[in-house]
Amino acid sequence: MARMRRHIGFPALLALGASLARRGPLAAISLGICALTVFVACIVAVAYATRGGSAPAYAVPIVTSSAVAWGGGILLAFSASASALRRDRVEGVRELFVTRTTSLRGYIVARVGGLAALLVLVVAGGTALTGTLAVLASLKAEGLPRTMQASAAAIAYAVGFAVVVAPVAFAALGARTRMTGYLFLLAVLLLPEAITSALEGRLPTELLEVLTIPSALASLRAAIAPGTSDVLRLLRATIALVAFGAAALVWIRRDLARLEHEA
Repeated sequence: MARMRRHIGFPALLALGASLARRGPLAAISLGICALTVFVACIVAVAYATRGGSAPAYAVPIVTSSAVAWGGGILLAFSASASALRRDRVEGVRELFVTRTTSLRGYIVARVGGLAALLVLVVAGGTALTGTLAVLASLKAEGLPRTMQASAAAIAYAVGFAVVVAPVAFAALGARTRMTGYLFLLAVLLLPEAITSALEGRLPTELLEVLTIPSALASLRAAIAPGTSDVLRLLRATIALVAFGAAALVWIRRDLARLEHEA
């Protein structure tokens, strides 16, 4: 074990974090949902692009990014992070990470980074595949530039989803029971949406669209999408998403300290 610790590099730790994220039947189901969603989206993208005319081929990558992220992608984050922090402590995985990286921060970065890398591969990779096929099928169509820009916006959305949802999922589910964690995560994602809906018209739209994770992601994508390019909107959304991710990492450290105290 000691020899393995000496020779495992940090990229290998990220790979280990990603492999741990694929445990359980729910993970397999979520990956299957992602694959099916991307398969259907690719067929629709090619069909729309080859049809030409008013067929909205450019919209397919954008819809795909949301469908994969909040379908199979969120299920994958659920399955990977449920009770993961407790399980790592019991199975000795946390000790291996901390010993190799000499810090608790290294463990958190590797664990959360492994899940984020897996989500990027699945969500952003599937979105990129759909966008690529849509672009290739639109090479001779007038809407090619629009399709390319929409694909870039969709990929940015997918990457943002992966980077933010990975720490948020661990913060919500990592140190809790599965059911309590699910309810906590749903509250984190849905309750702010209900609050912002109630405040609509009372606060500036620029503020409301970055107060929740789903709306900040949508704002990020809209800032790049065809017809709505906005650098300031992109900057606001990016800052909001970074803030959400940083807050989640702080919460994870708190949960780890609490687990140590319980032990």
